[in-house]
Amino acid sequence: MPSPQPTSSAPERGSVWRSLLFFLPIVLWTLGTAGAVAIVAVLWPRFRRGGFLPWARLWGRLPLALCGVRLEVHGAERLEAPGGRIVLFNHASLLDIYVLAATLPRNPVVLYKKEFSRVPGLGPALRSLGMIPVDRSDHQAAVRSLAEAGRRIRDEQANCLMAPEGTRSRLGGLQNFKLGAFHLAAEHGIPLVPMIARGVERAMPMGALLVRSGTVRIDFLEPITTTGWTKDDVREHARDVRRQFLEYLDPAPGCEGAA
Repeated sequence: MPSPQPTSSAPERGSVWRSLLFFLPIVLWTLGTAGAVAIVAVLWPRFRRGGFLPWARLWGRLPLALCGVRLEVHGAERLEAPGGRIVLFNHASLLDIYVLAATLPRNPVVLYKKEFSRVPGLGPALRSLGMIPVDRSDHQAAVRSLAEAGRRIRDEQANCLMAPEGTRSRLGGLQNFKLGAFHLAAEHGIPLVPMIARGVERAMPMGALLVRSGTVRIDFLEPITTTGWTKDDVREHARDVRRQFLEYLDPAPGCEGAA
């Protein structure tokens, strides 16, 4: 059954005054700290192999707190069991980058769009921490990125975070899923964990520069076993997983499930 809707003492359409007040400090924190992390990761291999996790979570949580965004996280213990998995999250806003950092599981690997590599500080940090860029304009390169993610999940028991929609929802709601994550799961028998984020699109709607106060609720659902999946039935399995997301989220206009 779907979890209750997030609760907050703030009105649904929160204030932007905190975001406006702290805008410059947040930008400096985001880029400056990321740049420092990139340097430390190069000079200290142990930091890259897991020592960065507390810092990454702080990197995400501090901007959220300054903007008055409170996180409610449920089911995070489902990511602590031994073994690797693919964590599927709905991609609603640029604010997702802070939400994901704040809730990173142990041994994380994030697939991120190649364009982020050009962001000062952030791009070098992602590369130095071993995150995997995906070039959406080059199919073969994208396939190689997925293969690298599969190797990391198998050999390092990594928790790999992927957005099955492929990009942010521009009109709000859950878009149709692309099949890359599901082919990867089927090929290696990797379990999937849906990560449902609610409230992000209210805190920072598409196109907004400022963040509104409020509550973002994260629910990690029960792992989905993919043993026995084949490439022939991947599309139907992807639809089944998306239906789980739709128990919590509205579909995007023009996408499957929309009125």
